Amino acid sequence: MVDLRPFSGMHYNKNIPLDKVICPPYDVISAEEKVRFLNTHPYNFIHLTLGDKNPPNYQEISQILDNWIKEGILEKEEPALYLYKQRFYWNGRKESTFGILGLIKLQPFGEDIMPHEQTFQGPKKDRLELLKHCKANFEPIWGIYEDKEGIVSNIWKELDKTDPFLRTKGWDDREHYLWKIPAEWQYRIIEFFKTQKILIADGHHRYEASYMYYNEVKNENAGYVLILLTDLYDPGVKVLPTHRLMKKELKISLFDMEEIFTISEEDFDEEKLNLYFNPAKPLIYYYDGKKLYSLTPKTNYFSKASEKSNLWWALPTTLLQKGVWEEILKIKEGELQEKGLIRFSHSLQEVKDLIKLGDFGSAFLLPAIPLEIIYALSIKGERLPQKSTYFYPKPVSGLVFWKMEL
Repeated sequence: MVDLRPFSGMHYNKNIPLDKVICPPYDVISAEEKVRFLNTHPYNFIHLTLGDKNPPNYQEISQILDNWIKEGILEKEEPALYLYKQRFYWNGRKESTFGILGLIKLQPFGEDIMPHEQTFQGPKKDRLELLKHCKANFEPIWGIYEDKEGIVSNIWKELDKTDPFLRTKGWDDREHYLWKIPAEWQYRIIEFFKTQKILIADGHHRYEASYMYYNEVKNENAGYVLILLTDLYDPGVKVLPTHRLMKKELKISLFDMEEIFTISEEDFDEEKLNLYFNPAKPLIYYYDGKKLYSLTPKTNYFSKASEKSNLWWALPTTLLQKGVWEEILKIKEGELQEKGLIRFSHSLQEVKDLIKLGDFGSAFLLPAIPLEIIYALSIKGERLPQKSTYFYPKPVSGLVFWKMEL
């Protein structure tokens, strides 16, 4: 059962320019962007999510939070569920996405709360330390639920006709709207989620850090985590590919890959490269800076399959990590990342630009995985390799957060 509850939201007071203090989620900010947001406004939310030190000074961040509360920079609301809407441009067209903000009761990953990617200790330790010092969820994790009958969407469609509680436009021209959901609708939403399964789209490390903290302090109020819940069928939710750029010293040849893949030269057709992963035709692409090749797994590749399904083995990230990195180069992707030999990108144009600049020699281009496939695999308990997905648009940081009362 998914136990959804209202929370006492904290937000900036009305005198603070909201457009100057919101920022991207902590884990998608580059070093250059961090400096820019730190300098945008003295109360920019990045002072709480990351701080101005590297690594973060958690005690200092905690003191900043306490000071902002005492000075009235941050205000606290009565418990409520919130509706969060984003409007943004996508391929030249204005689109929207909606989600419910609330608390869910923490429980081990399983049938009701489903992860979809592997996690690592480093990011969990960082967010756990921040949680210990600040006792706050500054940013929501992001969950996906399935509402075939439109029970929740019918509620937000009505609320969308009214004036929001908060609204602002961010640095990237995305528009953000926040409504408090009326009490009579909150009850219907809470009852609906009791029968739901939640896929963690983003925030696996924060979820696990919150569960670790709860098991340490054994306090009931710490047994919840802030979450944004979005419908599986929301057309505004995008799943972007995560391409891998390779440094020139990372050597791999087409000859090396012929043992596992059937290789064909292709035209660099961006429309084709932006198509979603098709389980009936699993493939990845290799770009050497001049020519593009499609790599289709041979039958003997699937004979290596173990306890995972053939669908899992056909995923673009599985083809790359198991077929190329581990089978051919005898190395794991995490090691390549630690050695600075690969870089991740969600943009074909960025891939081409970086190779042209000479920073990287080649790249593997991966099709994006449809959300329905991610959801189906998660229900079966099959986690995707890390960096298989990039969900967009991510919730902005700084609109509203949860300060625990322990």
